[in-house]
Amino acid sequence: MQEFGDNITVDRKDSISIIGVSNNLGYETADDLRGAYNQIEEGEKIVVDLGQVRITTSRGMATLLSVIIEGEEKEQEFCLCNVSEPCMVIIDAMNILEYVEGLEIFDNLEEGIAHFS
Repeated sequence: MQEFGDNITVDRKDSISIIGVSNNLGYETADDLRGAYNQIEEGEKIVVDLGQVRITTSRGMATLLSVIIEGEEKEQEFCLCNVSEPCMVIIDAMNILEYVEGLEIFDNLEEGIAHFS
């Protein structure tokens, strides 16, 4: 497992990269999220685990959205799992699911991994 800053990890299971976000997805974490994403190879399937997120900001969510859109241009597939209530409020408010075709949200990490298996 690789760590990026205090709140971002990247783990691998088979050909799936798992980006874990903990504590906050905010201003400080956005650059770490970008750095973690930049380590993932083109064509990878990516599960973003938001289960440990307690606080989120528009910058953090905007970075997540830009990573997903950029990844889709590189033929990467994404799904989100363990989306906390604060994150879901922003996802809904920003209409993220309308911008990202086919983005799935799962209740837990196992379901996200199973989606790509």
